[in-house]
Amino acid sequence: MVSGTPRIRSRSPVAGLERARLSFVQVLGQSVSAVAPSAVMVTLPALVIPDAGRATIAVFVAAAILMTAVGYCIGQFATRMVAVSGLYSYIVKGLGAVPGFGGGWSLLVGYAAAAMASTLGAASYLAALLGRVGLPAGSPLIAVLAAIVGLLALLLMVRGVQLSARIMLAIEVFAIVAASAALVVAFVQSVREGATPSAGGAKSGSAVGFALLLAITSFVGFESAGTVAREARNPFVAVPRAIRWTPIALGVLYVFAAALQLPEPVRQGVDSLPIVLTLPDTSGAGSSTLSIVVELGITASWFACVLGSTTALSRTLFAMGREGVVPNVFGRTHHRFHTPHVALTATMPVVVAVPVFYLFISGSSRDVLIGLLAVSAHGYVLAYVLLCVATPAFLRRIGELTRLPVIIGVLTATAMVALVGWAAFSRTYVAGAATAVYLFLMLVGAAVFAIRARRSPGIEERMGVYDEAVAEDLLGRYRPWEVRR
Repeated sequence: MVSGTPRIRSRSPVAGLERARLSFVQVLGQSVSAVAPSAVMVTLPALVIPDAGRATIAVFVAAAILMTAVGYCIGQFATRMVAVSGLYSYIVKGLGAVPGFGGGWSLLVGYAAAAMASTLGAASYLAALLGRVGLPAGSPLIAVLAAIVGLLALLLMVRGVQLSARIMLAIEVFAIVAASAALVVAFVQSVREGATPSAGGAKSGSAVGFALLLAITSFVGFESAGTVAREARNPFVAVPRAIRWTPIALGVLYVFAAALQLPEPVRQGVDSLPIVLTLPDTSGAGSSTLSIVVELGITASWFACVLGSTTALSRTLFAMGREGVVPNVFGRTHHRFHTPHVALTATMPVVVAVPVFYLFISGSSRDVLIGLLAVSAHGYVLAYVLLCVATPAFLRRIGELTRLPVIIGVLTATAMVALVGWAAFSRTYVAGAATAVYLFLMLVGAAVFAIRARRSPGIEERMGVYDEAVAEDLLGRYRPWEVRR
């Protein structure tokens, strides 16, 4: 071997996960399910409207543009490497081990909190549905249903990514159709009653900033397609395409939903606060049926979000386990199903237990949901900012830097940081406990990294693993007599 020539590995750093199992549509389903768009459609616009007023549609358009810019930055990595941990490995390759771990740990917080909120959301909506047939509602019922949701999700994810991807996709299609139908019916009823769009002007400039930050949280999770890159067919095309188109498609859905919720009666008819989504009897004779359809759709969407968020969480932990950043046992895969079963079985009990424990303390599903989503948003936003900064640094390191990635990366990172500062001046911005919890978890992450780095010298060089071509790919499967089209 010539000196200086890179050696070809005999085994991929992420071996154990299956290759080329997911179609583009299934990869797209991973991105969409992690966002829970149907739940957002019937809740978030009505939360944004009081602050943004007539600027609500412009706020969602601006959020979609900003997230599309983040997607462009992610695409610069996704077209060049197949990383099962998504943004974590991308940030490591761009900024180095320490910022990379910070971004990766922040993503773990984001994915875990989103999965917890989704578990509670699915259980709470199931409890509301069961309450219609006479079962007593309350925290004990929600706790039991959360355990059932968690167990079912765990079985599906351990069974195989292809099965869970198909289920996520089918669920989201149904949920989006149900949410859209409910909003259209509520809008038509309001028009028949003579209502017109009644949203006034924005409360203040800082209120618009908070509304824009709130709108951005409705897109978080769209990047999770990168965590199934190894399992995707033609990942250098499927993953970037899914990440590029998801924020655009979500933006269209959210603008559509916001436009339908501008009339005041619609916002009163479809309760904008999560967990208590019902249509009052005054909405018409079909209100009860419509409420059931909506609740079924939102339940399905929350369950799909459990699958999507936990899938991304487990694969990020899997990559960290292979690197030695977390205990190596997290890097194991099931011998039959080829899924990171250790990471899944270790995280799912926590995903169920934390929101249930929080629920018994607070007594309010709504407060728990909002708190978990706020913690989750903190985790995503930091990771997005680091990713945008890492993009030009990565391209420069590999000698492929051009002007456009620098402009988009720097402007997007600056805009997100400025937006957080802008929203902080809003009277409706309540960081409080969510920020404190997030900072505490980041300190825990820093301690974990310090301990692992001390016990395993050279860990920084092993970080940022991704799927690589191995000798078997280049030699063992080479058939010069075969013609492949």
